[in-house]
Amino acid sequence: MLAQRVIAHYNDVMAELQQRRHAETKGDIVAAALALFEQHGFGQVTMEDIAQAAGVSRRTVYRRFRTKDRIVLEVPKRWLAVWDAAVAALPAASPIAVAEASCLAVARYIDAHRSEVLTAYAALGESSTLTSTGATSGGWIDRVVGLLRREPAMPSESMAYVIAGAYLGAIDAMMTQWVKGDGRGSALRETEALLDRLRPIWPDD
Repeated sequence: MLAQRVIAHYNDVMAELQQRRHAETKGDIVAAALALFEQHGFGQVTMEDIAQAAGVSRRTVYRRFRTKDRIVLEVPKRWLAVWDAAVAALPAASPIAVAEASCLAVARYIDAHRSEVLTAYAALGESSTLTSTGATSGGWIDRVVGLLRREPAMPSESMAYVIAGAYLGAIDAMMTQWVKGDGRGSALRETEALLDRLRPIWPDD
């Protein structure tokens, strides 16, 4: 019995180490790719270039990411993770308070990772595939709709999607203008001002 527990513990430790190495390698690849995109432009960088810059084999890069587009999409996926963490930290708050706190958490992340965000948006402008993808937009809509479903005053499911679309569309437009201005100013302050204007579209209790 003791031997089985030791073996099980060893296997758990090794699995955790493997997951950690996988995450670290993935992070190294993204960091190397973003640095190259910033320096040379998205279209001028190959997967081979990324592998060399990250110090890994091309096969390793392709095992983590099928295309360069997938590497760029790791940036908005990080925003989703920040949002989820903010939501989890406020289990008892009202839905609108959670939505606003989560938006502000993402804005703080953007301010702290300005270069990464601007590089990702530049890649979006260069890649027709990235421009047309819905890989992350659906995730945002679902998250906001999930909060709206918790509102007693939510009139209908279809209206939840309308409100979520308006909410996120306004935020996306604000971010587009922020990027056009080369990220000057604070994304957090811009988001705070926008949330004040968006508050009336949220359903009343």
